[in-house]
Amino acid sequence: MIYRFDKSVLDTDRLELARNGRLVEMEPQVFAVLALLLERRDQVVTKETLTETVWGGRSISDATLNSRIHAARRAVGDDGKKQSHIRTYRGRGFRFVAETIREGNPPAALTTIEGATSIMRRSAVAVLPFENLSGDADEEYFAYGLTEDIIANLSRFRDLVVIARNSTFKFKGEGSAATDIAKKLGARYIVEGSVSRAGGRVRIAVQLIDTATELYLWADRFERDLGDIFAVQDEVTRKIGATLGIRLQGAAMERTLKKQPSELDAYDCVLRARRFTSSLNEKTHFEARDLLERAVQFDPQYGDAYALLANVYLAEHRFDLNVLPDSLSRALAMAQKATEVDPQNAYAHCWLAIVHFFRGENAQFKAEAQRALKLNPNDPETLADIGHYYAFMGEFEKGVELTRSAIELNPLYPGWYNFSFARDHYNRSEYEETLDDVERVNMPQFYWARLMEAAALGQLGRPADKIVGNILNLKPDFSARAELLKWNADSNDMNHILDGLSKAGIPVS
Repeated sequence: MIYRFDKSVLDTDRLELARNGRLVEMEPQVFAVLALLLERRDQVVTKETLTETVWGGRSISDATLNSRIHAARRAVGDDGKKQSHIRTYRGRGFRFVAETIREGNPPAALTTIEGATSIMRRSAVAVLPFENLSGDADEEYFAYGLTEDIIANLSRFRDLVVIARNSTFKFKGEGSAATDIAKKLGARYIVEGSVSRAGGRVRIAVQLIDTATELYLWADRFERDLGDIFAVQDEVTRKIGATLGIRLQGAAMERTLKKQPSELDAYDCVLRARRFTSSLNEKTHFEARDLLERAVQFDPQYGDAYALLANVYLAEHRFDLNVLPDSLSRALAMAQKATEVDPQNAYAHCWLAIVHFFRGENAQFKAEAQRALKLNPNDPETLADIGHYYAFMGEFEKGVELTRSAIELNPLYPGWYNFSFARDHYNRSEYEETLDDVERVNMPQFYWARLMEAAALGQLGRPADKIVGNILNLKPDFSARAELLKWNADSNDMNHILDGLSKAGIPVS
């Protein structure tokens, strides 16, 4: 289906919006909102209809809905004042009012399949009812319950659109091919599996299919005691969510890097800014700061943009990158704004926690960290970030536990995950293991890696002159004590590290 209006063309089959002849990048939910408003442009679309269709009936805040409407307006060259394309009817809903020409056959009514449009959304996943292999019809409830729990858990991932159970359960026993079901539901990814229960044991087989390529992205089998069923549900959910989340973010990044600066919208700016988190250098930090300050101007309700801007402002303080005045205060303001406009955003709460950490507010750090983990316990980046700072606080076991959970979800994890292990091994006076961890960090230009390496070498009585020289080249005014205080190090841990650095020949006063 193609809709032509003003200077724009929206193609629901190709999942594209073009404006003035150029493609406009949008988040999947924004595209789905715009497509729904276009399809039902002869009526006011209520919040209830939007949440039922786009969010699968899940409860969302007004701020979340308004941010998607705002992004849809920006995509078509509209805004909240003009409302020349998308008009707000207070207390009722929204309507697409621009003159529109539709080409193609009318789409099926959206109410027939909850969460489905004619769009095969890039991030939509459908969990089909698990097949009951127990041979006992009375056990059917168990397979249904397992399916429902996996759907509920996957719904915690912000980057996934999870098709509601009412829709997927309609295909129970039909025997349709996964690709056919995906088209009918408007989903790209299908989860299917089977379950059997006998003698106090449960066997579960599950697989994740990308129906666009017909490739199996992940598959596994579990055989556990029945008492472990909740742990199995959690593991299945975590593996699926992490596999899809990593793939989707990578694909979106690839697309946005091909754009010219003048073509970027808020979503593009955030995607490009994320490169900073893997490079930690002045150039990418400067670019990220500029991109994110533009992003929050483009979309003042974009929680992810505020949260990432808190990260970037905080880097001025923790890494001394492109320092401007009041970096900690600005970081706190952005993190608080992120949680204000999007209270259910785990990433926002994670970065509010980290800002509290650097302010020495450990109780607030723990409170916000727990909120982030509760909102999304299956995001590897959140797990690793929070684990990282627990280790710096001296709670090494907690830090290592969270980091291991992150690695399980993201086997191709970035090197910085190993910092938690390095901190734990150093605390245990296992200095050879610390050196191995630092090598796996694989960030030769990052001074904290060199810091841990020098401290471990100092404790082992080995030459560290080259490492010390590297640290001083990277940070000519380096003060070990000031650095550890800035990073809110536990006092016993700080003294232990200072001892190693002193032995390595680094002044620690």
